[in-house]
Amino acid sequence: MLQKNAAFIKTTFQSSFHSQNYTLILSTLQAIFGDIKMDEVIPSIEQRATYDIFLIDGSKNDWQDLIPADLICLTKQNKVVLFNVELAQVCEKNLLLNHFNGVFYKSAAVEDIFKGLIRINNGELWFTRKVISKAFNDILCVASSFNSLSEEIKLNEADYKNLTKREKSVIHLIAQGASNNKIADKLNISDHTVKTHLYSAFKKTNSRNRVELANWAQRYISVLLPVES
Repeated sequence: MLQKNAAFIKTTFQSSFHSQNYTLILSTLQAIFGDIKMDEVIPSIEQRATYDIFLIDGSKNDWQDLIPADLICLTKQNKVVLFNVELAQVCEKNLLLNHFNGVFYKSAAVEDIFKGLIRINNGELWFTRKVISKAFNDILCVASSFNSLSEEIKLNEADYKNLTKREKSVIHLIAQGASNNKIADKLNISDHTVKTHLYSAFKKTNSRNRVELANWAQRYISVLLPVES
């Protein structure tokens, strides 16, 4: 037996309450929730705990890009669903990444609305599988890139610590594409001394030539190598 709880509908009161989608949403909510409130204004933070789910009438907005700040705040702590929208109005991935729990289009069948509300109320999401998979793949890729960078930087910290101050200066200039002559002029040292520092830097960074050394520098310079004055 379904537990009767409370639901809140944010509406503009300009939408057609006689539209099929509105009628289906209201009748389905009545079957699931004991108390339903409708208003143009989202309840205050102190009052939000009263409701188990918030439904946002999205018919008057475009949901392809920016999400209103008050809704982003709401989604972080509550179950929030967008409804009464056309497919072309919505970017599901954007909703998902902004913590919405689902979306019901104007074309949704009553069976799907009922099933979706039950699942959302039980802590699940109501988006297409393709969108969920794509969003989580993007998140994993970002997380993986951060982990990979962190591991690589950690592995190269030993190389960095072994570099002398002058070697760091030479590597910094190499990363900017400077020739040996320009490095010598910049650091006020001889060409021979530049070559000596370069060979030492090759060995300490496991680089075989100045191209590999430049690649190493450009990859880690922002994290490991401060800009030398």
